[in-house]
Amino acid sequence: MEAGKVKQLLQRYLSGQVSRKETEVVDEWYQSFNDAAGADLSEQEAQQVRAEIWQQVSSQIAVTKTFYLPAWARIAATVLLLAGAALVSYLLISQRNSPVQYTEVRTADGERKTLHMEDGTVLTLNAGTTLLVAKDLSEERRLQLVDGEVFFNVQGDTRRPFIVESGPLVTTVLGTAFNVAAYAGIHTLRIAVASGKVSVTGKTGAAADVLEKGRALVYDRRQDTRRLEPFGEGQPAWMQGRLVLNDVSFDEMAVLVKKNFGITLLARQEQVRESRYTTELQTDMTPAAAVEVLAAIHHLKISGSGNQVTLYQ
Repeated sequence: MEAGKVKQLLQRYLSGQVSRKETEVVDEWYQSFNDAAGADLSEQEAQQVRAEIWQQVSSQIAVTKTFYLPAWARIAATVLLLAGAALVSYLLISQRNSPVQYTEVRTADGERKTLHMEDGTVLTLNAGTTLLVAKDLSEERRLQLVDGEVFFNVQGDTRRPFIVESGPLVTTVLGTAFNVAAYAGIHTLRIAVASGKVSVTGKTGAAADVLEKGRALVYDRRQDTRRLEPFGEGQPAWMQGRLVLNDVSFDEMAVLVKKNFGITLLARQEQVRESRYTTELQTDMTPAAAVEVLAAIHHLKISGSGNQVTLYQ
């Protein structure tokens, strides 16, 4: 039946201007609609949906006059309301479960950058860092440190926790200053607190470690172990213009030298690759000077030029 004729029939039905045959047609249609609606929802589900609908719309209802609808119209209105509620519920759930959208912030090798957030938080990114900042910070301030090192000076906000994801670790704070070193090419992560307090948990559900001022947590990705150690500096060495290598492997040294000076270090001799390295370099040195100092301290020689250097004995 065409939509226009259906509309006319329903209007005449409501006004009582239909024949017996037309009344039977409308009643049969109503009955089939009622049966279908009942098959979709149990009584418990229907009650739950009605309760949810009422919470959403009760504050917006304004009663202007009292009127009565035929049974078929009440059922039609109910089904429409249920369909609308289902749509609203779907949209709300989809919004809650949708993945977080991020903005990427990067620094190049040898570059450092300071980022001022709207809430007053200040982020200082070390060289060669990749950081993701959530676009929507209304509920929580969430970031992901993909690679590199960041010093966070967080503005306190009890309504919105500040959350930093760094590989397998999640650091949560309300207001404090702390440093996170999570280099993709180094198997240890380090979180050090300069002021205030932070909570560090694992994504796998491990118990939280609460770090206070002057304490650091070192996590080993390979062994899945943690250890606590003192952190005596108000700011990490890199923020003071120093690259500190403290008993690091050749691979770790190569990552940090590449990040800070743009130089790729190579070693073909096993003894050079298996040695441990300790030194301190000023990050404002030229790349060539930094490599020369590093080689001289460890009694090594240099071959190659440009951005690729081989160390050998």
